[in-house]
Amino acid sequence: MFRERVQNISLSIRKISEKASKQENCIRFDIGQPSFDTPQHVKKAAKKGLENKQGYSPMLGLEKLREEAAREESTKKGIDIGSEEVMITTGGMGALYAVFSARLEEEDKAVFNDPCWGPYKMISEVSENRWSQVQYWDSDRNLRPEAKEEIRDADLAVVNTPGNPTGYVLTEHQAREIGEFADKHDTFLVSDEVYHRLTFGVEHYSPAAYTADSCIIGSMSKNHAMTGWRTGWVADRPENLEQYAKVSRASTACPPRISQYAAVEALKHDSHVKEMRRAYHERRDLLVKRMQNLDWDFVAPEGAIYAFPEVGEDSWSFCMDMIEKGIAMVPGEPMGPESDQKVRLCFGSTNKEEINEAFDILEEEV
Repeated sequence: MFRERVQNISLSIRKISEKASKQENCIRFDIGQPSFDTPQHVKKAAKKGLENKQGYSPMLGLEKLREEAAREESTKKGIDIGSEEVMITTGGMGALYAVFSARLEEEDKAVFNDPCWGPYKMISEVSENRWSQVQYWDSDRNLRPEAKEEIRDADLAVVNTPGNPTGYVLTEHQAREIGEFADKHDTFLVSDEVYHRLTFGVEHYSPAAYTADSCIIGSMSKNHAMTGWRTGWVADRPENLEQYAKVSRASTACPPRISQYAAVEALKHDSHVKEMRRAYHERRDLLVKRMQNLDWDFVAPEGAIYAFPEVGEDSWSFCMDMIEKGIAMVPGEPMGPESDQKVRLCFGSTNKEEINEAFDILEEEV
C-alpha cells in the first residue's frame, strides 16, 4: 500500500519531456536546463578534489563551501550571513524539503504565489501539510489584499525572486513589503533566490532582509550551470539549521563531497556567470521580440531563464500539438489555477538560432 497523497501526485509534465525525447529535431523549451556546460575550471577543481579521501562530508557541508555560500549571500543588500548560518544541501530542492519537513505539521499551511514552481506543491503533498496558492502582486506591483489574507493565515510563505515560471523580479519595495508583512504576522518566509545572479537590467533584492524570521534558499544549479552536481544551501539561524539537518540526515545523510569541491571553485572564480548572463539576456530580448510578433500576452521576464506567455487556448492541448511540430513547451496549468492558457518557455536551454527556428514554425501554426 502507498500513501494516498503520494499516489495522487501527478508527474504530468513528464508527458511533455517523454514525448519530446521521441520527436526528431525537437526544439526543447521544456526543460529548465542551461545550455551551457559546467565551466572547465570547475570540473578541474572537482578532479583535484578526488585526491582527497572520498568519505562522508560533514552533515552541514564542507566548511569552505559554507564560507563561500555565506559570502555569496552577503553580497545582497541588507544581508550579513556567517558560515555558521549556512547548511549545504543536495540541491536547492533538498533545502526546501528540509525546511518544509522540519517546520510544518499536517495542520500547518504553506502559501505559494500563483503561478509557482510546481515542486513547492509536490513537497507539501509528500510532507502532508496544507497549502494554498494565490496571486501575490497586482499590476502596480503591490501585495494584493487576497495575498495578505492568505499570508496572514499561513505558517509559512514562499517567495521566489527571480521567479520560475515567469521571470518576475521583485523591486526593493516589493521585497520590503512582503518581508515586513510576513514578519508582522509571524509567518515564516522562505525566500527562494536560486536565480539571483540572473537578472536583466534590474537589481535583485532579498525579502529576507526585511524580516527577522526567514530563510534563504540558494543553489549552484542555474547560476553556474551545475544542475547535475546537486548542490544547494539554506541560510538561517544556527539553531534552525539543527532542525533542518535532522531531515537532511534522514533523507540524504550528507551532501556529495565531490560536488562541494566544484562549488567552492565556482563561487570563488565566477566570471563565467557574467558570460552566461549576457547570453541569456540576448536570448530574452530575441524571445520578447518574437512573442510580440505573435501578439501573445506576456510580461517580459526580468530574470531567471523563463517566459510565461498566454497563448489563448488550453495549455495542455497547445503544448501536445506543438510537439508534433517540433517545439516542446511546458503547460502552465500545473503551475497555478489561473495559468491554464499559458505556457512556460525556457530560453536558457536554447540558443538564438533555435529560438528563431521555433518561432518561424509558430508563426505558421498559430
